[in-house]
Formats: sequence, structure tokens, C-alpha cells
Amino acid sequence: MALKFLNKKGWHTGSLRNIENVWKAEQKHDAEQKKLEELRKQIQDERERSEFRLLQEQAGLVPKQERLEFLYDSGLAVGKTSGSSSGGGVGVAFKSLEESIPGCTTTSNNNNAPSSYKLKE
Repeated sequence: MALKFLNKKGWHTGSLRNIENVWKAEQKHDAEQKKLEELRKQIQDERERSEFRLLQEQAGLVPKQERLEFLYDSGLAVGKTSGSSSGGGVGVAFKSLEESIPGCTTTSNNNNAPSSYKLKE
């Protein structure tokens, strides 16, 4: 008895549709594994950085701080400026950020209050 009709079944492993579905599932799994590996690497880097900071604090090279410095250590911080050695680096970055907002200016009296923003006329 010939079994030529089996390749027309939906569950047949040799059909192109099923091969494509398996390939897509493998690609999705590989992407997920890559993402997990990247997260593991990032966590390991953060641990090494915090351990190094702790060693520096114990040696007395860096003063101990109870603040949330790690939030500002990443390169994605808005207030970071490259090559700014002056004390007002964050203010300069904030002013450049303000200037990039179209149609918005601040009054010089109070930069922190939301009511100090007004539209340019």
C-alpha cells in the first residue's frame, strides 16, 4: 500500500509549511537566548562595577556614598556632557535640552517651576 498521501497532511514533518514554522520557532528561541545572554552579561558587568566601587570605598580611595549613583553612571543620562570639566556641566546640558524644545523658553527667575515655561510669541 502506497503512502503518497501523507505529505498532504497538516502534521507531516516534511511539508514546507511545517519546516517554515519550525525554522521560525528556532529563530525566535535563538533571539531569546541571545537576549538572555546579553542580560546576564550586563548584570555581571554591574556586579563587577559595584564590587570594584566597594573595594575602592574600603581602601579609602573613594568616599562612601549612600546615594543612587548607579542611575547616573550609564551613558544614557541626559545630564552627561562630554569633555565638560566645569562645575556647571549638568546645567549646561539642561539648558541645551531646553533650547532643543521648540516653542518653549524659561524665565531666568525660577528654572525649576513648571509655571516658568511660556510659549514664544
